[in-house]
Amino acid sequence: MARRLDSEIKVLPNGDWIFRDAKIEQKDILEYFRKNLKEAEDGIYIDNQYGEFSENGYLELFGYPLNLIRIWEKDGEFYFLSDSGEELPLSSLQIAADSEGELFARKKDHLFLKYKIARNVSATLSEYLFESPQGLRLILKSGEVPILETGEQPNVSLPKEFQK
Repeated sequence: MARRLDSEIKVLPNGDWIFRDAKIEQKDILEYFRKNLKEAEDGIYIDNQYGEFSENGYLELFGYPLNLIRIWEKDGEFYFLSDSGEELPLSSLQIAADSEGELFARKKDHLFLKYKIARNVSATLSEYLFESPQGLRLILKSGEVPILETGEQPNVSLPKEFQK
């Protein structure tokens, strides 16, 4: 079983990753962290594996830890590229508006781990975005996708065992 710990990493509202009050700027480290983010019922953690040793370092989120940075259409479906290197089909995501009215995405089976939608991706999506009596919708060749207005924030606290 993996050891659980407070990673002492925070993601700020502007998307900066901070470790002990210092901004993490090394692209390879950020890429590793983003690729290894996981969701548990009590928070978000970085899954670190070192041979037989493993640890789950929990983060505190005030902003979105992941970003959808590119969009393209293939075989009638939209796909997104995240800054973790994942290629995600729209059908695997739920798109919603946060408390500021900004669009974000999350995998349909996730609660905490959310993706901020980059401006260039939002601009492309806006061509398909329409308001209806039922709310915002993406109108695509393959059908309509509702945009939930959740009023959520990206914030995720540390598990209780790490809160001071």
